Amino acid sequence: MRERRKRLSRLSGLTFLAGALLSAPVSAAPERVMSLNLCTDQLAMTLAEPEQLISVSFLAREPDLSMLHEKAQGFPVNRGLAEEVFLEKPDLVVTGTYSLHNTTALLKRLGFRVEEFSFVQTLDTIPGEIRRMGALLGQEARAEKLADDFSRELDAIAKSQCDMRPTMIAYDQNGVALGSGTLADSVMQAAGFANLAADLGLVGVAPFPLEQVIAARPDVIVTSASEGAPTLGEHVPRHPAIAALPDTRIGAFVPAGAWSCGSPAVIEAVRALASLRAEIAPCPQDATQ
Repeated sequence: MRERRKRLSRLSGLTFLAGALLSAPVSAAPERVMSLNLCTDQLAMTLAEPEQLISVSFLAREPDLSMLHEKAQGFPVNRGLAEEVFLEKPDLVVTGTYSLHNTTALLKRLGFRVEEFSFVQTLDTIPGEIRRMGALLGQEARAEKLADDFSRELDAIAKSQCDMRPTMIAYDQNGVALGSGTLADSVMQAAGFANLAADLGLVGVAPFPLEQVIAARPDVIVTSASEGAPTLGEHVPRHPAIAALPDTRIGAFVPAGAWSCGSPAVIEAVRALASLRAEIAPCPQDATQ
């Protein structure tokens, strides 16, 4: 009888605990958030309250990589070290899936809450990433509006396209091009261009032969803006043979940092290229109706 009472008592305790857990309020939004990755920096700076975000990666201040480099000046920066996180004691850490493996694993073992975002990014993934970051930060309403606005503008740009698709290649230092499966590829397609590198079989980010660029004569070659003393690698996309292509436009047509990450700022890259496409190969008026 005594043993039976003990079992009943334990069951009652478990029932009470389960009820308490079910009725507990949803956890409050994190008050101290650290971002260790350039791409999570962009999302966090866009969605978080200023006092909520206590640190971003040092790359967030780089104009060539971050569309929000000016805003990043207002936040302390980190280099993704576990020691930095341990000293700051954030209640949420956001980072990238394939970066800082050792740091991420150590932080999890130490009991920090770490949320990882994938580097597999295309325009289609961005609304979901916006909503996910908004949910993590307790900024769901803000994220929902931003994601909806992003999708609506993409739809509007898509409706303005036609079957005329000029060829483009994103060709940069050391002759590296951006092929299929990249964020840049999805931006080019959304803006109404055919990605030459992807059409010729390049997947991801990889070297692309200079001779193939010259032979294909793309309508547009996108390069980064040259800054300071040029490196040997910078000479490849600026080779005299490329410069001599008679009908090819060459330049930094995409705002710096606009397609570095899958964030809302990538819409600036789509706008810029869609405007360029309308200029060099305008659709017949009735083709987009």
